[in-house]
Amino acid sequence: MLKIFYRAMVIARAGSAAAHVALNMTDKQLADAGIDRRTFPLEAMERMKAEFAGKDAQKANVQSAKTVGLGIQAA
Repeated sequence: MLKIFYRAMVIARAGSAAAHVALNMTDKQLADAGIDRRTFPLEAMERMKAEFAGKDAQKANVQSAKTVGLGIQAA
């Protein structure tokens, strides 16, 4: 439960920070960086969700390897 709440806060903060960055940059700066002002916050939130999903998958692989008895450690 706490993990879900923490992740929701981190994802929301990533979107908020991305929106703040997009609002404080000029159109030229955004174009040079390849950032779309309208989609940048959502893309930042999706990247955070994907990062959390990747960590969950990595943890699941380590747990399944331990269950099988392989003792493989994630790099």
